[in-house]
Amino acid sequence: MNKPEIFNKAAHPGASASTGAPYGRNYELNVKLPEQVLVAVEETAAELESLRKAQLIKLSRPVLTIARFQAREEMEATLLRWINRILGSQSGFRFAFNNYGSMPGTPLYWRIQDAEPFRKLTDSFRVLEGWLLGNGCKGLELFSHPRLHLLDEVDGSIEREVLLAFSASTYYEVVELMELQLLARECWEDEYRLVSRFSLLPEGFKQTSFDQ
Repeated sequence: MNKPEIFNKAAHPGASASTGAPYGRNYELNVKLPEQVLVAVEETAAELESLRKAQLIKLSRPVLTIARFQAREEMEATLLRWINRILGSQSGFRFAFNNYGSMPGTPLYWRIQDAEPFRKLTDSFRVLEGWLLGNGCKGLELFSHPRLHLLDEVDGSIEREVLLAFSASTYYEVVELMELQLLARECWEDEYRLVSRFSLLPEGFKQTSFDQ
């Protein structure tokens, strides 16, 4: 893997009119969340839907995403090798969700208390940028300070009500990150499917050498 593998970049009927680059599968690299966090998300979703006008909100998928990108089907085997190689020397770590936040375009989410471990993790994936671009794909979108989104959209008529309802709410949960999951969907699909799971080394363990 010293030299990136270059795949056929010829445009096809699904190519972008503006760039000529073929649309590929959409990929996400997500943190595997423990059951107690997923249960808490469901409870929060129930609270949101109980605010009388549930049709005016759009709930988010319960995922904590650290990377998004596109790649074509024939690139997937090499992609999996890249990710396995990157994560082969990465150790897991603990992080904490710490209360609710909101900002324009991001109505409601759970904050990460200390994102520094995520910054180091996402930096290790920057090596993929050149490989993706060299194969005619879009660049890599990394989230060095991820958030667990609870709402994708909220109608302006109830936005203040929703934010006030959660302004005094608290949520705190310490999570141990030990596994990442790669999900994919075709550009015409809405649902993601699981492609592969990647285990990290035990927290604090440092692999000092590996095969080149």
